[in-house]
Amino acid sequence: MKKTTFILGMVAAAAAFTGCEEPLACEEGNKAILTVYNNTLCTPMIEANGDDMVEIEALGSAVIELDAGTYDIYADLALISACVEADTTIETVCGGEYTWTFE
Repeated sequence: MKKTTFILGMVAAAAAFTGCEEPLACEEGNKAILTVYNNTLCTPMIEANGDDMVEIEALGSAVIELDAGTYDIYADLALISACVEADTTIETVCGGEYTWTFE
């Protein structure tokens, strides 16, 4: 019985360490920098983990500051658009610089 309890405890601890993690806060001035380039004639709203971050004009770019963690980045478009929505996942660290091109 003790062996089973120990094994279940270890499984629970492992699940706690590998579960969904919230981004870790970076100090101000040391945030991760994501530069998004829009190489289309559309104007997407860029989302990070479901939160609206910035709207990018056609053929423009924008800089987004993020904390350390894993982010699902999504280019959301109007209901009727000539462009195709796109997404990516990035893993950031404090002070890191990242780029993503929406094409």
